[in-house]
Amino acid sequence: MQQQNAVMQALAQALAPYLQGGVARADGTPVTTYGYSEGGLFGTCKQDPVLINAMVGPYGYMGKMRWLGTDTENPITQSLTYIGSSGYGQTTACSACGTPTIKRCAQTTCFGRICQQTEEFAFDELGLRANSNVPRLALYGNITDPEGNVLIAQGTEIQNLFTMHIGAAGYNLRREIGQMIWGGNPVNNAGGYWEMEGFDLLINTGKVDALTNVACPALDSTLINFGGLNAGTEGDIVRAISALIGRIIERIEGAGFNSAEAGIDIVMHPSLWDCVVRAFACAADIDCQMWTAQAGWQTMINDALAVNERYAAMKNGLYLPVMGKNYPVTLDNGISYSSVGDEFQSDIYIITRELPGGPNGGTITFGEFQDFNATAGPALRDLRNWAGYRPINLTDGGRFAVAGQDSGGFCFDAKVLTKPRLRMLMPQLSGRVYDVNCNPTLDPIDPTGSGGSYEVDGGVTYTPPNDLYGDCFDENGDFKGEGWPQR
Repeated sequence: MQQQNAVMQALAQALAPYLQGGVARADGTPVTTYGYSEGGLFGTCKQDPVLINAMVGPYGYMGKMRWLGTDTENPITQSLTYIGSSGYGQTTACSACGTPTIKRCAQTTCFGRICQQTEEFAFDELGLRANSNVPRLALYGNITDPEGNVLIAQGTEIQNLFTMHIGAAGYNLRREIGQMIWGGNPVNNAGGYWEMEGFDLLINTGKVDALTNVACPALDSTLINFGGLNAGTEGDIVRAISALIGRIIERIEGAGFNSAEAGIDIVMHPSLWDCVVRAFACAADIDCQMWTAQAGWQTMINDALAVNERYAAMKNGLYLPVMGKNYPVTLDNGISYSSVGDEFQSDIYIITRELPGGPNGGTITFGEFQDFNATAGPALRDLRNWAGYRPINLTDGGRFAVAGQDSGGFCFDAKVLTKPRLRMLMPQLSGRVYDVNCNPTLDPIDPTGSGGSYEVDGGVTYTPPNDLYGDCFDENGDFKGEGWPQR
């Protein structure tokens, strides 16, 4: 509720000068149906006063990440990638020696830029009810974002359709960011829409110096190709994940840090989790041979009950044991996947997020957003002081900009803008096991609004007008008339 209130307060401030001064900006074509009016989304008395949230919200790794505001457009992080020597030989005892050769590599990343806009509304239509029997609805179930923030809290009364739209705009922006942190790619930029670089690009090979474009393999992440094998029945996913974490630990120790203090996360799509955890449960006690004086070498077989207990502990505790340490697992339904026959294919990410003693207070993988308070805040304050109005207001510590627009009369809409990006200061300490398959019992469910193949939606954007003798209107609101079959 705090998130929604902050946006609404910023919107109210942004709209105030337009509603008072009549500056024409919106196109003057408002929607024709409203929340509780005749034909509107909830414009019927044939309903209980509760609005059940049946959506599938986004969830995942963003809830673990830090997000920091910045006014830096092109950050440059330098890495020391090489110390070597020109040689060690001397022609004589007093002649010149070889000299050190030192190399560095610069990395940078770019902002994304995404916005969402409400429909245009006529202010005198908002809040009307078709009749006195139409109840206002209260939400049952929180609407949340990928970070776990509550956008519209359970119990919130839906006052009007505009309130729903501004909450929905916030939901869409945050869900889109939750997917963009994985698959974002600036090649998809178009006009005012920009994508930030997602983990699929950042956790990769082929790193180059941002200033010279010279290759920097010292910064390459570690990638393991699982070749489309099923994590539960084929290949050795335990060995792949263990090898990848082992390589990351080797790099951490080699850089002079303590790997025991590192915050290393395993992240995957929910559709892979069951296959992976079953493989780890079965491999925990690998079949082995034991010598006994009575019977010589005997093969010891995994105990089914013990395997099931390990499976349940890892599944419910969201962790995988690797080299004597339990590493936390985060399931993220914004990670991309593909269907391969009856199986689903996706990647497993190993991300070093925290490294005590390292840069940025020990956080080496984090999110940033353009802090509009730091960049545009002074200009907005000057505009208010000099001209008496402020067309754009800011919320969430400068993370979101809210602009209200009116048509010069009694109609208005609103835009919400944010500019996020990912920072991965040490990509060499993260990796991926890619093209991992699983055949879960049930198909995945994509987040609501994502456009995924397995998204569950349905429903209508209107309510048929009330009548005395049943449904006399089709899905477009047109009268059916004679000839329509009776129900």
